[in-house]
Order: sequence, then structure tokens, then C-alpha cells
Amino acid sequence: MKDFDFRKHGDKLLFALALAVLVLVVFRSFDRRITQVAAPRIVFTQWWQNELRLDVLRELIEEFESLHGGIKIVLKEKSYEELRFELFNPAGFDKTNAPPGDVFALENLWVPELLKREVIESASLPLLSFINVLYYNVNILKETGFSRPPKTRAEFLACARAVAGKEENHGDLVSGSSPSAPGLFPVSALSIALGGNSFRGIYDDVYPWIWAAGAQLIKDGKPNVNSRPVVESFSFLAALNSEDLIAADAFFTDSQKKLDDFISGRTAFMIAGTKDIRLVRERMGDEAFGITTVPSPDNFAGDSFFASAGWAAGIYSGSSHKEEARLFVAFLSGKASLLSDKAGATPAVPPPVSDPFNSKVWDIAINGEEAQDFSGLAGEHELEEIFREELIALFAGKNSAADAAAAIQEKWQAVLGE
Repeated sequence: MKDFDFRKHGDKLLFALALAVLVLVVFRSFDRRITQVAAPRIVFTQWWQNELRLDVLRELIEEFESLHGGIKIVLKEKSYEELRFELFNPAGFDKTNAPPGDVFALENLWVPELLKREVIESASLPLLSFINVLYYNVNILKETGFSRPPKTRAEFLACARAVAGKEENHGDLVSGSSPSAPGLFPVSALSIALGGNSFRGIYDDVYPWIWAAGAQLIKDGKPNVNSRPVVESFSFLAALNSEDLIAADAFFTDSQKKLDDFISGRTAFMIAGTKDIRLVRERMGDEAFGITTVPSPDNFAGDSFFASAGWAAGIYSGSSHKEEARLFVAFLSGKASLLSDKAGATPAVPPPVSDPFNSKVWDIAINGEEAQDFSGLAGEHELEEIFREELIALFAGKNSAADAAAAIQEKWQAVLGE
């Protein structure tokens, strides 16, 4: 074999080597781009981030991504109202008209209807739950002569009238101090959020008064609206409205404005979930407000129910990354305890007595019973809209409490096929 003549063929060899290196570099660069493009990106559309302490969701996502290399989670932030509107858009929801997302944050009550419509293919068990309680402004009550929050509807009516400057006689709620002059506070007694985009308005602000009377709106799967406790509850709410004890524009108010009005002192009372305790404490301080059960009817000796909300996670039926989405939902389910703690959910075990608010939430929860009227019932949002329409008519004086209850009963029966 002849010796290789480097001087004669060296340039060709160097060119070949350079070409091979270039091809290798280009191939590896192309391969990296293919890998990056192929890496599944799971979009998690949610409203939770602003309701959790610190940057909890992002920390959990970093942990998930470290455990499942190659899967990336993209957080998409929407408000509760925005997300529900997209999921329940009356124009229709199908796989060609999909809101962005592979995994959706869900309210527990949404799940049956979304499964029925095949918007989601599956959902986690509730990750956490919150009960609804009555918030009250301690300073406003004290300065109008009240030493404690009202326990019954009669006490609430007396307190509401005094707060609004309509009554000076406080009955057995008087603390012994001289009440402030009527009208001292330019506030309303009760703020409620029944605006068309406040999708939990009826559930949060009206149903609790009925449940506090021990009534069930759905019993054995059938409407139970046309009953004495419900009619009496309607009469009570209509009385509050007719005396201007409910903040103006209730049917144009959303849950955020209701919360802002309470925190700013424009209203003395609101019904809201225990998840709002954290924000109210941050803005008002621990001494400026308190929480208690929703007042029950006078001389009521039965068992009261309380409203509740909850968080779940659902997989969009049109997702192209369902397996990765299932891994993420399973991961969130395993973090339920952490999420519950960071969101201030209803305690699962007795909390430390050092936190008076958590202790109070625990007492309310164990002394009442969670309302299950709409649990697992599809069409809850439609029932709520019917209820809102009849309540508007009641507050406008177009029908009586009995007529409103009868009308809702009939329309609910049509929806539920009963």
C-alpha cells in the first residue's frame, strides 16, 4: 500500500472533516429544535393563584416539572367569572371553539354539567372546600351600640336598621354604651352580589339564608322550593330590600365589589367564603371584623345547613396531551393538604386555638351541616338563573314571596324533568 500523501490530499481531507463537523452541528441543532417542539406543554387555566398565599402554584409547577422531565406547565390566569363564562358559554362549547387550556380549575358545582356536556372528560375529587359565613364589621357594630353579631333574623333586622341609621332601639344586643346618632355611618347594612357575571351570587348570598332555616331547595332530586321556610326566607329578604338595608345595585354588583365594599367599610355585613378571610385580615386587621353563622329564623331549633364552595381540576376533553394532563391532575390531588393550608380552606382537623378565625370556622362547620342540594346535579347554573329572575321580580314588588316560590318550583321542575 502506498503511503498517504497528505500534501496532495490534505486540503480535501480537511474539507471533508469540516463538512462532517458542520453536518453534525446542524443535525444536533435541528435535533434540539425537534425535541423542544415535541416537549408537551400543558396549559392550566385557573383563578387560584391570587387566592393562595405566596407563589404556591408556581412552586408546585416547578416541583412537577422536576419530577416529569419534558412536561412543561403553562399557567393561564382568568377570573372565576371569566372562566365559568367560557366553560358555560350559551353560544355553545365544542372542540372547535375551545377556550385555551388542557386542565381547568373548577368549582365543584360545575363538574356534573361539564361532564354531561363533554367539556371535560374527567375531574379530580374536590381538592379543598370552603364554607360560607357571615362577616361583620366590629367597629361599625360597636359604634352603633352592639356588643355581638346578630344570631337571629330579628336581631339582624334590628342591627341592620341601626347601622343604616333607621332605628335606635337595639334590644338585647345593646352593649351598654350610648348608640351613635342615626345616619352617622354612610353605609349599607348588607352587601350582596347578584350581577349577571357574578355566577355564585345566588348561591353565596341568597341560598344561605334559606339553608340557615334548615330548608332544602332540592330534596331527593326534586325541587322543594314551594315550602314554608323558603317563602318566609323570601319575605325576610324582601323586607331587607324594601327598607333599603341591602346595598344599592345588588343586581349589578359582582363578588369583588361586594368584598371591596365590606373591606372599605361601606357595608357592615356580607356573606362570603372562608377563603376571603386571608385578604380581609390583610386589609382590615384581626380586630376590625369577625365571622359567624348566617342568622337563623326566630325561635328556630332545628339543624341549619351552610353553603360551601370547593376546588377541583378537570381535563379538557379536546386536549391533545391527556396523559400528561392526568399526571398533573394526580399531582395536584396529592398536594390537596398543602393547597388547603395555603388557601385557608375549611380545616379537616381542629386547628390550633391560637388562630381565632380558624377555630371559629371549625366550630361553625362541626355545628352545622353542609348543604348538598345541588351536589352531583347537572343544570345548577340554569336553576340559579331562574332563581335570579324571580328574585328580581320579588324585589321590584311584581310578585309576592309565595308567588316567587311557586314560580321557581314550576320552572325548576321543567328543567329537572320532575
